[in-house]
Amino acid sequence: MAKEADRALGRPAAASATGCAGPLAGCRRRRPDRRAGLRPVPNLLLLTTCLLLTLLAPLAPALAQSAEPQKVLFDCDIGSDIDDAYAMALLLASPEIELVGVTVGHARTPDRAPLALRMLWETGLDHIPVYVGRETPLVTLRDGKPHDQFAEAPYNRQFHWARGFDGLKPEEQPAAEYIVETLNAYPGEITLLTVGPVTNIGDALELDPDVLRNAKRVVSMYGSIRSGYGGGEAQREWNVLADAAAVQAGGTEVVYIPLDVTDHVRLDADRRLHLSMRRTPLTDAVTALYSLWRNEERDQTTPRLFDAVAVGYLLWPDLFGLEHGRVTVDEQSMTLFEPGAEPTSTVALTIDDAAFIERMVTRYLEQNLSR
Repeated sequence: MAKEADRALGRPAAASATGCAGPLAGCRRRRPDRRAGLRPVPNLLLLTTCLLLTLLAPLAPALAQSAEPQKVLFDCDIGSDIDDAYAMALLLASPEIELVGVTVGHARTPDRAPLALRMLWETGLDHIPVYVGRETPLVTLRDGKPHDQFAEAPYNRQFHWARGFDGLKPEEQPAAEYIVETLNAYPGEITLLTVGPVTNIGDALELDPDVLRNAKRVVSMYGSIRSGYGGGEAQREWNVLADAAAVQAGGTEVVYIPLDVTDHVRLDADRRLHLSMRRTPLTDAVTALYSLWRNEERDQTTPRLFDAVAVGYLLWPDLFGLEHGRVTVDEQSMTLFEPGAEPTSTVALTIDDAAFIERMVTRYLEQNLSR
């Protein structure tokens, strides 16, 4: 959430599956009988197998897509910046993802839940539950107290899109309890994706300090390693700053998607026009939310896709350049990275942003989600 942040900051190549270089490679032949002038007779079983595998090769991409989807629990602060909406839309439009639940956290959480619920209802995915975290100040200091100047959280314009929506209701169980219950019930199966201030994660760790060990992995849009907002030097990133009191994720594999690979990834006007013309419930939702966000953020026209990039890592990790090392946060809420140090986390530091945008927009345009 750049505006609020600004205000508060002052494998070698593998052998082929057939073991053959071509359809007949590796298929044993009988020595020809020169006296009879006979031609060699191949081993028919191996020949048939190689030929079948060669014919099936073009179907590999489709077969890959039929693999079991990734189970994802999505923790977000939808309704602040517009990137959460694009991130959730990308999750819903991707068959590789099984969204097991959505938790909303930070600031005016009761106003965030209807946004997620209406998007799920409009796209016919209302079986996905939504859980609400506790309300918080806009900025919480390391001692757990509100920031003097940024205590009261504003009513964001995007909230109007779902104001009065009662087609679905959030679950009564608090978000942190749901996170603990779900990760513990399915150890090693669920990716926890966080794209906002980690209030709900901190609260879950208060309930069960070991809960994240049961996540398959944690992927977080979090921090600023070597570059910050606008491509400048590293600085205090909003998700870190907004709840400095929340406990850092630990005890499992953590992949950080920081400003280094998110801030410069933008959705240009031509792409936004394509989305607005598509007229599906999903594209209509993100277009409407963009309009409200744009009306509020008058100094910003082109949205930065911070949180959608984190979803992109789940879908297309080939687009990212990664480094491994220790990640910590200092007293000034700066994210520090020590390459090669332990305990080890993974940090994304480069991205093919053009390829990401192309793939993301294609997902939006090719889906037909509806009730």
